[in-house]
Amino acid sequence: MSILEPFSVYTTVNLTKGVTGMMGRLKYVVIGVLITLVQCKQEQKPAGLLSKEEMVNLMVELYLSEAKLTLSGIRRDSANKLFLPYEESIVASRGVTDSTLNENYNYYLQHPDELEKILDAVIDTLNLREQRASDVP
Repeated sequence: MSILEPFSVYTTVNLTKGVTGMMGRLKYVVIGVLITLVQCKQEQKPAGLLSKEEMVNLMVELYLSEAKLTLSGIRRDSANKLFLPYEESIVASRGVTDSTLNENYNYYLQHPDELEKILDAVIDTLNLREQRASDVP
């Protein structure tokens, strides 16, 4: 029996291997955190995005023109044929292309909080116009 025999019962700890193993796992954690941060990066707004005020004014004008056609008593299919060119002229008069308008709609549909603010402003504007129209004798 040697003097070191009682110590052979205990396993030796290889600190280098433990640190290296931990660094390997840490590397995956860091990569995961970086991927998460990249995914959470704030989305860029499209280049031709209309401001909220411009979008509100455009939608109010479109809703009013649609309401005029609806109240005129024209059949639905005829009203659609009349409304589409009128809608294009309204959009074109503001210097907006069809593709830009579609990008705006898609952007605001993907950002419901901003869309809700726009629609609230549209409703408030239409209600205010209705009140003003009813106040006129």
